[in-house]
Amino acid sequence: MVKNIYEMLHEVCVQNKDRIFFVRQNETYADLLKKVKQRAVLLAKRFGVKKGDTVAILSGNTPEFIKSYFAITSQGARVLMLDTGLSPAEHLNMMQRTGCKLALAQRSHFVEGGPEMFDIETPDDTDEKDFVASDVSRSDLAMLSFTSGSTGNPKVVGLTHNNILSLGQGALFYRPVIKPGYTFYGFLPLYHIYGVVINIIAPLVLQGKLLLQPVLNPREFIADFKKYHPEVIPAVPRIWEAFYKKIVQSAKEKHVYTLMRTVMATQGILRSVGLKSVVDKVTKPIHEQFGGNTKVLVSAGATLKPTIRRFFERLGFAVGDCYGLTECTGPGNFNFAFRMDNGKMYYAGPLQGNELQIHNPDKDGVGEIWLRGNMVMPGYIDNPQANADAFEDGWFKTGDLGRLDKKGRLIVKGRKKQVIVLDSGKNVYPDELEDLYLQNEEILSAAVFEYTIKGKIVPYAVFQVAPGTTTQKVALLIKASNLKIAPYKWVKHFAITEEELPQTSAKKIKHFVVKEMLDAGKFTRAEQ
Repeated sequence: MVKNIYEMLHEVCVQNKDRIFFVRQNETYADLLKKVKQRAVLLAKRFGVKKGDTVAILSGNTPEFIKSYFAITSQGARVLMLDTGLSPAEHLNMMQRTGCKLALAQRSHFVEGGPEMFDIETPDDTDEKDFVASDVSRSDLAMLSFTSGSTGNPKVVGLTHNNILSLGQGALFYRPVIKPGYTFYGFLPLYHIYGVVINIIAPLVLQGKLLLQPVLNPREFIADFKKYHPEVIPAVPRIWEAFYKKIVQSAKEKHVYTLMRTVMATQGILRSVGLKSVVDKVTKPIHEQFGGNTKVLVSAGATLKPTIRRFFERLGFAVGDCYGLTECTGPGNFNFAFRMDNGKMYYAGPLQGNELQIHNPDKDGVGEIWLRGNMVMPGYIDNPQANADAFEDGWFKTGDLGRLDKKGRLIVKGRKKQVIVLDSGKNVYPDELEDLYLQNEEILSAAVFEYTIKGKIVPYAVFQVAPGTTTQKVALLIKASNLKIAPYKWVKHFAITEEELPQTSAKKIKHFVVKEMLDAGKFTRAEQ
C-alpha cells in the first residue's frame, strides 16, 4: 500500500513516464519526477530540511510550485500554503505561528524579518541520484493552511498524508467522466485547497495534463481555450455566473434567447426524433467559447447556484458542483451527474471513505452539514477549544446549512451564522435569495444579510449592478423576482453599487464587510 504522497507521485510518474503533464512547458511525468527529486536534494543538502520542519510556498501558479510541494512532502516536512493576496505582515505572522524554517517564494513576494527566503523559480543544478525519500507515514502532517478568519482569528488546518492520499483515491471514482489525457485548465490559485485538489492531485492520479495559467485575465483564458482546447475547466462560482450572464446577454442581443431556452429544455425530445442538428446549432457556439473540446466544468470554493449548474448541464457539459472546506481536504461532496461504467446514472455523494449527514433537520429537511471520513483533518493545530467546538462523535460540524434533494444532491443554504431569523421565527436563507436575484442580468452580484429597519429584522440586499442601472430599475426587478417566493422572504430594502463587492481570495462575498460598508454610507440606498 502506498503510504505517503511521494510514493503516490513516484508510482503514477513511473507508470505514465512518457505522457505529457505540464502542457505549456511540454514536460512529461518523468520530467516532473526528476525535478521533484532535484528540488528535494536542494532542500535537504543546502537548507537541511528534514522531517517535521515547516517550509512555506509563496508563489503564483508555476510548475515550480507543484514541484516544490512534492519535494517538501518527500522529505517529511510540512508545506505551509500562503495566500499571495495577503499582506507581508500577514505572511510574516503565519510563518512565525507555524515555526516556518524556510520560504520558497517568487522574488516579488519576499518578506523581511522572517525565515530564510529562496527564489522558488531558481533552476536546480543538483543530481537527482542523491535523492533520499524520508520515512513518512500516512498519519504524518503534510500541509498547513490558515482558514480565512472572516469570523475571527484564523485557525491552522493540518492535513495529513492520509488525507491527501484519500483524496487521490477518491478522485479515481470519476474516471468514467474524466478520461486519461484530459487537459485540466489551471488558473485557480494553487495555495487554495481547491487548487490542490483540481490542479495538483486530480490531474496526477487521473493521468491527465495540466495547463497552468498564472495570470488572472479573461483574455488570457480565452486565448488558452482556443489554442489548447482543455477538456476540464475548474472555476469558482463567480466565474461561472459571469459566463452565464455573458451567454444570456449575447443570446438576447442576437434575438435567439427564447429559442435557446426552448431547445435546452427540450433537447432530449429533439435528439430522440432526429433533430440533433437543431440542438447542436444552439449549443455548439457556446462550447466553442471554451475551445470546443470541453467536457467537464468543475465549480468549488463557494456555493454554485442550482440555476447556474442546471444551465450548463443543459448545454451538454458534465458539471461537478463541489461542496467542501479546507478541513475536509476539499470535496466533502460532489453534485456530478454522469453515467457510470455499469450504465447507471450517478448524481451526488462524498468521495470514497467519507460520509455526509444533515444533522437535526427541520421540517423542510434543512440542517447543519456534518462530515466524517478519511479526508477530514485530524484537527486544528494547537487549538483544543476549536477542536472541541468543531467535532462531535467523530463528525466534523461544518457550520453550513443544507438539505438533500430527491436525487441526493446537496443544496447548500448558507452559513449557520448568516441565516436570517425573522421576528416571526421563520428562517430566511441568503443563498436562496441571492440565487433568485442574480437571474436578472442587470444584477452582477448580491449580498443578502440580516438588518434591522425601524426595530424590525428584515432581509437586506446590496447589489452590484451593471453600469447605468438605477435603484428604480432594480426595484422593478426584485419585485418581479419576489413573486416566485413566499412573501416573508421578500427583500424590500436594498442598496446598489457599480463597484465590485468585497470578496475573499476564494471569491466569496464578505457579507460582514458589505454590511459595514452599508452602515458607512458606501452604497446608494433605495428610497422606501
